[in-house]
Amino acid sequence: PLRGNYAADGGLYTVPVDKYNANDYGLKNMSGNVSEWTSSAYYGGSYNQMADMNPNVSYTAGDNTPLYMKRKVVRGGSWRDIQYYLQVSTRDYEYQDTSKAYIGFRCVYTEVVPALSNRRPMR
Repeated sequence: PLRGNYAADGGLYTVPVDKYNANDYGLKNMSGNVSEWTSSAYYGGSYNQMADMNPNVSYTAGDNTPLYMKRKVVRGGSWRDIQYYLQVSTRDYEYQDTSKAYIGFRCVYTEVVPALSNRRPMR
């Protein structure tokens, strides 16, 4: 109930990033392919404590840190989630030392365009 129609669109499991068209921002698979790890620590009431300018809540957990303080925010929903989690504004958590087939990373890069120049190309 309330799940995406994954079998109908061929996304029953994780799919290649270029399987679907990009959104209006040119980004692909922002929701529904794999959930994404964030660097934010998960606290149930963290929205009440964060700053407007930098909403990231950080905490570096050590070996002896209580388990509840080793939670990291996961966003975006995956192929196994219900509809509620298939939006980037919804957050959930997972423990920072675990791995799951439905949680991944979004790699971001800046394309460097060659500078315009009046120099002739080398032959």
